[in-house]
Amino acid sequence: MGSMSNTGIYEAVKKSTVAIIATYKNALPHRPFTIIGSGFCIAPDGIVVTCRHVFDALIYPGQENATRGGLFRMMAPAAMFFGGVEGTEIVMHSAGIHNAVNINGFDLCAAKLSKHEAFPDGYPVLPIADYGELHEMMEIATCGYPLGEVLQDQLGTVTSSLTKGMISSIIPAQGVSLQHLRGFQLDLTATNGNSGGPVFSLHTGKVFGVLQSGAVHPGTGHAVQGLTRAEPIYPLFADDVLDRLRQRPIPGQR
Repeated sequence: MGSMSNTGIYEAVKKSTVAIIATYKNALPHRPFTIIGSGFCIAPDGIVVTCRHVFDALIYPGQENATRGGLFRMMAPAAMFFGGVEGTEIVMHSAGIHNAVNINGFDLCAAKLSKHEAFPDGYPVLPIADYGELHEMMEIATCGYPLGEVLQDQLGTVTSSLTKGMISSIIPAQGVSLQHLRGFQLDLTATNGNSGGPVFSLHTGKVFGVLQSGAVHPGTGHAVQGLTRAEPIYPLFADDVLDRLRQRPIPGQR
């Protein structure tokens, strides 16, 4: 991907970024789904990365979802991909999530997707950045669904949004070994709905972080724009986590 044009990089990122959605069976709301957060695909057989708190919101709805009651018990989690434009139609593909695993000590979750006829040759994926390539002041970007489907109501945005920034600091310090890496502080504007989206090099399109949260001003409790945190993606590749996820049986199948 490093040899791609900038436009090619951004198109590849958009195709690999997903909305993590809850779809409702036997219900007719304004939309047949709710966007819980963002995520991205890292393997062609359908492994999507997001934040643990995003996936937990699917399974353990908060107080804001209390009025849905039985709807959440009839909810099916899925990842929604941008499939391009055909004439006047914007194509989106929804692939069901059938298994997931969390990473201890990090706000990370990897989910396994069912096969989808729109991707016979595999799902679109983002390559992983070499940790040694990362440094403070590096130009980066994220892709995701700020405010979820509310952004569509207010601005008409149907697909994911791109936002650029830079690495403010590597946590706990630049130069720390990979096994002691805890995350990244970013100079990046983000809001709820962005959580779980990829944080990637603006020049190569390679992903190294999972957007997690913003800092909150201690006096007002309001989010401080330009102070955002990302989880490192690298713990997902330790201890055969992804292979064990692949080997889990699909619920309902023998």
